[in-house]
Amino acid sequence: MKYDLIVMKFGGTSVENQERLLSVSKIIKKEITCGKKVIAVVSAQGYTTDNLLALSQKITNTPNLRELDVLLSTGEQISIALLAMTLESIGVKAVSLTGWQAGIKTCSNHSNARILDIFTDRIENKLKNHDAIIIAGFQGINENDDITTMGRGGSDTTAVAIAAAMNAKECLIYTDVDGVYTADPRIVKNAKKIKEVSYDYMIKMADMGAQVLNKRSVRLAKKYGVEISVLSSILKNQGTKVREVDLNAKPVTSLTVEKDLFLLKFKSKDFDFIFEKIQKNKINILDIFFKESFYSILLNQTYLEQIQELFVDFKDYETKLNLSKISIICSNQDIIFDIFSKVKKASKNIPIKYANVCEYI
Repeated sequence: MKYDLIVMKFGGTSVENQERLLSVSKIIKKEITCGKKVIAVVSAQGYTTDNLLALSQKITNTPNLRELDVLLSTGEQISIALLAMTLESIGVKAVSLTGWQAGIKTCSNHSNARILDIFTDRIENKLKNHDAIIIAGFQGINENDDITTMGRGGSDTTAVAIAAAMNAKECLIYTDVDGVYTADPRIVKNAKKIKEVSYDYMIKMADMGAQVLNKRSVRLAKKYGVEISVLSSILKNQGTKVREVDLNAKPVTSLTVEKDLFLLKFKSKDFDFIFEKIQKNKINILDIFFKESFYSILLNQTYLEQIQELFVDFKDYETKLNLSKISIICSNQDIIFDIFSKVKKASKNIPIKYANVCEYI
């Protein structure tokens, strides 16, 4: 390539309306004015994916996953077309590509597909005559030419994978926060922004419920040496770099919170039966606890109705609703125990389970 290439990803809030689309277009145009070509990966606007899911649930709570992927993929297609139009309106030569048009090949695991390969010929050809290529995130095509989607946060993975395939050394991820914080700044007002964080630390944060970056995207970035910058398309503050960093030299403590969870509790003799059903239906398990001949599986409450339907003929279980999970990620054990003691003191009569709530890195 005879030009500098930059890969950018814009989340749903960044493109949710005409004003935001214009703002994103100006960010892209600024890079082009500096002599770069831009590949922008885009998510569905605002709550489009949730609204499409709600449409499917009006018909059935257990939709055919292939057809669900066909439905959900339309959200990103709306975004890429609108962004390409907006760019053209301000004088930028742009073209939009769906996942399959961009050569993104995935496995056949509908609703949670993984990228197997990216054939970049079409992207490279389009870059010859266009300054910006707008690609639908979250989607690809399998060996049967069926549309697939990659699950929540799949656009992050798309962007990093394209950056790797196109030999771009950096991927800019624009989201609704201006970087990675020690806690969710929308909940904890005095949370501090982390200027630089390692791939491994970011993976651990994603594992524990941080929603800034998709875990798969960070694993991919680490594998191919793609630096990630987490930025805001609205705020102008400097963001967070995700790359190889010596944790001992730059120790960080962060806290993540997952809300709206529930426990599914059952006897140990029923573990194989229940676990097989959960796995078969691709329900994401957050944690597993064992105590006094009983297992408890921690799940997101969005799965509650599905669990009830799966075990409608099996009554030997109980659920505990409206739970939250607090995870502390730190390289210093003393700090973790200090936080635990403060949480216990502040919580008073709120029961706290210590097992599996902290991670050492």
